[in-house]
Amino acid sequence: MQTLPIITKRTQIDVQGINGQPIFTYYQQLLSLLKKEDQHDEWAHLFAEPVTNVMRGEVSWVTKLEGSVRPFDTLTADEKLKVAKTLTQACGIVRRVADKVGTGAGSSAAYGAQALRAMLSTPDVLASIFMVGDQLVFTQWGCLPYGAQAHDHQFDTRFAQVFKPAAKVIASQKAAEVATQSPSRTFGFVGIAQWLTLAALCLLLFAGLFYKQWLTVLDPGPSVQIEESLRTRIAELWDKVDKKSAACVPPVPIRPPVVTTPPVVTPPVTIQEPPATVTSGEIDRRLKENSVAQGKFVNVTLAWKNQGDLDLIVVEPGGVAISMYDNHVRKSATGGSLDIDANACQKMSGCPSRPDPVENISWNVKPPAGRYDVYVALFSANVARDQRENIPYTVVVTIDGKKTSYEGVINTTDMVCGDRCRTKDKIKVASFVIP
Repeated sequence: MQTLPIITKRTQIDVQGINGQPIFTYYQQLLSLLKKEDQHDEWAHLFAEPVTNVMRGEVSWVTKLEGSVRPFDTLTADEKLKVAKTLTQACGIVRRVADKVGTGAGSSAAYGAQALRAMLSTPDVLASIFMVGDQLVFTQWGCLPYGAQAHDHQFDTRFAQVFKPAAKVIASQKAAEVATQSPSRTFGFVGIAQWLTLAALCLLLFAGLFYKQWLTVLDPGPSVQIEESLRTRIAELWDKVDKKSAACVPPVPIRPPVVTTPPVVTPPVTIQEPPATVTSGEIDRRLKENSVAQGKFVNVTLAWKNQGDLDLIVVEPGGVAISMYDNHVRKSATGGSLDIDANACQKMSGCPSRPDPVENISWNVKPPAGRYDVYVALFSANVARDQRENIPYTVVVTIDGKKTSYEGVINTTDMVCGDRCRTKDKIKVASFVIP
């Protein structure tokens, strides 16, 4: 994955919502839907993946494509015109897929079609377009300037407004489509009539000039009157030619019969609800309530919303794992310390617990240089097997005062149950490097 050189400030834009949730929540589902309906692999890379940092109020954009990253304003003139053509085709395909999905039954199909159309909005079209290698990538999709209407900020229409050569490309594409739909028989009855008229006119002019000189030799009389008579005659002939041409109608082209295909029934799009997160302010409140002081150099906090016994694990560069999960190392030689262990339980249910648990690992001295890996594991769900539920969680990593938030969920399908319900293994959440 590589991060594209653009940061979207949430304070400057609106993110379009679908069924009460931000459109970013459905990113993977929308890509799968586009690929399924249109059978094109490039859908996996056309729309960059949004990564939201709740603590900073920012959205960064990443892509799995490899190669040099170039913003739109650094492209050559030919590349910009190629972008105009590709962008127009892509937007048209997305709208056709949305129309197709919208024909399905149920609210899920309607939400899916609405989400696909919402992907085509952007607050700043030229700043949102990148070339990674030789492939087009869209960022800031699904976003709008505050108070703006979505139809005023569509990728293709907005692009044609701010990049004038694009309007010519789009117009030429439409002209080409019209040309391919009608037969190219431009030399019909009208063309033949015009050529015959031109030949007759040349003969008349030649005859008139010859007749004028012949009259001059025999009789130097009223040649002016003869010339005027010829001009009048020519004008009358032109008038007749125009009327004949107007009466000529080109043959009606033979069009192939229209074959009506039955509509394809698209299965409803399943929209999953995003996990409920714990806010930064709530995490700070829980730490203060439990008299936990955050580390001066590094601080890692885990918070969740039910009575389950989750464990926070940080593995140091030397391999030591600070945690109560498996080896019970609460303090390491590097100065790392597990400050609080919440909802500890050794059995299926009945252990004392609190609904606002928090765990914290901190360093008040600078830890050794190297990579640190952060994991989360469920030691016990603390409820009976038939009472299990998904457990959303939030991990906040603070290094020298700079916070980064990570969100996830432990699903019931991730659990195995014996004497207690737990996860099969620990789940990796993040990594950070101390220089």
